[in-house]
Amino acid sequence: MASGTVRSRERAWRADFDCAFIEGRFRDAAAIYANFAGANEQIDVVLRAAKAYLHGDPAGALQLLLKLPKAKQHQQVERDALLAEAYARTRDFESADLRLNAALDLALKLKDGDLIAAVGYRVVRRHLHNEDPVQARAALELARKGQSRRSQLYATYAETLILPYEERVVEQAERLIEFLRLLDPNSHEFVDLRAWATHALACLARELCLPQALPEIERQLGGLPWPADFAHNSFQTLKSLAWARALQGDYFNAFRHLKHASEVADTTAWKVVAACDRSYLARCFDEHRWSRVELDEAERLASRVDWNTTIAEERTGLLLLAELFGAIDASRSAMYLARYRELGDIKSSLYYRHDARRAAYAQYSTGVVEILLGNTKRGLARLRESRRVFERFGYDFRVARSLLDEFEVTRNRAMLPGIDEKLRHYRQSWLMSRLREASADAAVALPPMQHRVFEELCRGKSTLEISQALGRSRFTISNHIKQILRTFEVKSRAELLAEAMRRGLVKDVPSSTRPAAASRRNSFA
Repeated sequence: MASGTVRSRERAWRADFDCAFIEGRFRDAAAIYANFAGANEQIDVVLRAAKAYLHGDPAGALQLLLKLPKAKQHQQVERDALLAEAYARTRDFESADLRLNAALDLALKLKDGDLIAAVGYRVVRRHLHNEDPVQARAALELARKGQSRRSQLYATYAETLILPYEERVVEQAERLIEFLRLLDPNSHEFVDLRAWATHALACLARELCLPQALPEIERQLGGLPWPADFAHNSFQTLKSLAWARALQGDYFNAFRHLKHASEVADTTAWKVVAACDRSYLARCFDEHRWSRVELDEAERLASRVDWNTTIAEERTGLLLLAELFGAIDASRSAMYLARYRELGDIKSSLYYRHDARRAAYAQYSTGVVEILLGNTKRGLARLRESRRVFERFGYDFRVARSLLDEFEVTRNRAMLPGIDEKLRHYRQSWLMSRLREASADAAVALPPMQHRVFEELCRGKSTLEISQALGRSRFTISNHIKQILRTFEVKSRAELLAEAMRRGLVKDVPSSTRPAAASRRNSFA
């Protein structure tokens, strides 16, 4: 009776373990194995457990695999290949190479193409862990030796991992689309590859104009929900998809995806990032009250985060807060920028160590904040530095946004055609609206201080209020107003507002001046 109970329990935990592994719940599978497995567990079960451990605990995988007794030859190949992966993840590349050589020799001896391909895939991963794309590409031929569907899928996926190291991002996107079209989003099979590939494609669809990628990303998200192990991939996919939609003018779905991103975020820091994104997007189409609500939510969440324990891109939440507050509260903006800098460089899991994109994103945001805080020279230098990287990768919308930020400081009209060309694929985006406003403003040709006075006049402020807002004397402001009226060839503020509306320099005027402005505007009809 007792032995029957033991066998029943063994069957139960193994069934739970198999179910968790098949569904991609690798943390659960590893926990079940750790709680119930015996010292003399079957080799196939140990190998599967080691794969589960590899997703979050490579040191644990090493312990399991090193205890395995001598196995059948095909099992020995798999064991050595998994050991090599675990060693590579712990950056013991010498031990990884020893295991890979042993696994490859045995696979070649067995003349098993799928075994050779499985080892080749691990060789590719080993070299990518060491950031050596040349050796990784050389090993790709081994990964292509297999004839089974599984082998071919892993070989294709391996190539998508190599391409970003070679800065061939357009080709990477094309290969990812082809790869994902081969996978069923309603199956648990290959869930780990689907999650990572969809995540990578969404990030590229945000940076490049890839309308053909969006339906495939949506298809993968619309299938079976990804396990909690891939919550980070879900978050980044939704966040990137939101901005890809926004750049095509689809703000409804952009907000919907950003809201969903907050719901699946696995840390509070990521929720801060999502709330900042919603605040920025609301501000882009002049929903300033809504933007402030989202910003307040982001700040409330940020107060609950221990930023010293954050990793990778999570801490960009502080930089986004600095950027959003830059236009409304300089002291808070400076505070968040200082806190961000205290944490040091971002160590991103999305980009390899020497990938210039990692630094460029931070350089851009830091440059925007520096300009908003009055450090114009330093801010422009950071914008230009980040823009060189974006140009190299062909990230047109980021180049255009950086140029717009610079134009608003320098008022150099020669920049406008270049911005327009970079936005050729984004005619429905908020950036195009921003360019039209910048072009109209540029046509007025006001010096920087007169331009600021003009903006305050359009808000209906008095000479005294403008003087206080800009920190200049009433006499100086009065002189600026006289020069502005001459430039527009009008004689009063009411006529100035009407002319500004006619030229499309302002969308509306204060209600107190609207009748006079409307009368002036109608006279031009």
